Amino acid sequence: MRNTLLFTMIVLFSLNAFSQNQAKAELKDKQDSLSYIIGRDVGSQLEDFGTDIRMPAFTAGMNQAMTGAPSVVDSAAADSLRRSFAENVQKKMQQEQAELAEKNKKESDTFLSNNKKQKGVKVTSSGLQYKVIEKGSGPKPTTTDSVKVSYKGMLTDSTVFDSTSSDQATLDLQRTIPGIAEGIQLMSEGAMYRFFVPPDLAYGATGAPPVIPPNSVLIFDITLQQILGKEKNASQISR
Repeated sequence: MRNTLLFTMIVLFSLNAFSQNQAKAELKDKQDSLSYIIGRDVGSQLEDFGTDIRMPAFTAGMNQAMTGAPSVVDSAAADSLRRSFAENVQKKMQQEQAELAEKNKKESDTFLSNNKKQKGVKVTSSGLQYKVIEKGSGPKPTTTDSVKVSYKGMLTDSTVFDSTSSDQATLDLQRTIPGIAEGIQLMSEGAMYRFFVPPDLAYGATGAPPVIPPNSVLIFDITLQQILGKEKNASQISR
């Protein structure tokens, strides 16, 4: 943990230093180019975590570490600074996550409010919205069943986050997100439905990073191929 925090601090400090002194890099050979690319890649990942770094102290610390010179900051003080830095980064991330969740919740509520007015869209008592694309026939699965399906999962901007492609998946309805478990129980074999799953029936305010943002409406096109009953080793659209 200590090494990870130290590395993160060094990278962040370097990023901030680069922003303060953006002299054009002189790339004389492949090693210069590699060093530059690594700096760019890491900087791109961590650009949101800048901090106020004083260049003389930063440079002194970097040089002393690389030459093996002893630190002028004792171990206890250094650990305290690292912990404080890590806590501040975590607080910032949590704040940004909360703000994003609030923004997405408003957008999801608006989407669902408009979508339920669309032709053919039905709404269950839980708030799950669905549209019958193709009817099936025969019995419907129960909550304890496993089923064989093909599906495609999308965000409201049509970004596909999961798909069986041309294959099929076996799902245990007891291990699937509530909206999908409820929806599949409305279907008969051969049916194809489109489900609009509210955040509280999917991954809620947490989301499923990095694929599914917090408070996202999920859209699933699902074809129910077969009801299997109680099936071992079924896969899942995770709760």
